[in-house]
Amino acid sequence: MLHLGSIGKTTIDVDVSFLILLGLFVMTFYNPQQGIQYALIWIPILILSVVLHELAHAAAIALFGYGASHIVLAGMGGVTVNERRARPWHDMVIALAGPFSSFLLAWLTMRLIADAPAVSRDPMLAAFLPLLVTANIWWGVFNLIPVSPLDGGHVVRHFFRIFLRERMAFLISIWIAMIAGTGVVILGFLIRYYFLALLIAWYVFTNFQQWKYFRDRGTPGD
Repeated sequence: MLHLGSIGKTTIDVDVSFLILLGLFVMTFYNPQQGIQYALIWIPILILSVVLHELAHAAAIALFGYGASHIVLAGMGGVTVNERRARPWHDMVIALAGPFSSFLLAWLTMRLIADAPAVSRDPMLAAFLPLLVTANIWWGVFNLIPVSPLDGGHVVRHFFRIFLRERMAFLISIWIAMIAGTGVVILGFLIRYYFLALLIAWYVFTNFQQWKYFRDRGTPGD
């Protein structure tokens, strides 16, 4: 684990799996005709997008008075860890803060492109900024898929926790995750987004495992 630093009392660490993800993006988008520098653009895009997304979660947690968090960049993105017993609507807002920050960053970047044409004169910024917009729109939409561990899955569960008991909220959210996730998997294969389809298929499987745990033991298998 590599320690990046701290913002306030919130610490940020990087797992080796996130470094592998960065390498995969560079290899995927490397084009010999453009040069390695254009593939390397994905490194700051991914780091900036994921860190700001997770910082938005941490900021919402702090604003509700639950203290500092620990951010870990790992796997396909990141996770913000905070030991708290929050009200359901607090948890729902905290979950929504991440995707909202992604859409906000995309919008601010679009405004910068539109209002400051000079940035397009620099070849690297002309390549970097549009990709930053696209990455954050997709990152926000992806995280709103109602399948745990994505933010959308947490939003659904915490929404039902507002007016239902924990067990029923879990059961409804887990079935929504399995049904909606299966739909996304089918769509992913139809439009040939195979990586997306396989990733969501894995999430659906983990939700199914949680449901089996609930069925066998009568408590949510988080």
